[in-house]
Amino acid sequence: ICETCQSAEATFNCVTCTGNHGWCQPCLIKSHQSLPFHKIQFWNSVCFQDVNLSNQGFIWHLGHGGEPCPSY
Repeated sequence: ICETCQSAEATFNCVTCTGNHGWCQPCLIKSHQSLPFHKIQFWNSVCFQDVNLSNQGFIWHLGHGGEPCPSY
């Protein structure tokens, strides 16, 4: 179970973060909004495999506190 939303399956973990964390995809993106260089892994039902944050929908917003530019 995802440690953030407590409702979805935790299929992602972060090797870089300290502790043993598990997130669903939306919570992974939220929790790593300011940590774009962390090493992420995905549980494929057999083992963890390395994945890229950008392939999971991560968009790195520069400025505006990590939020999208309000002008767009």
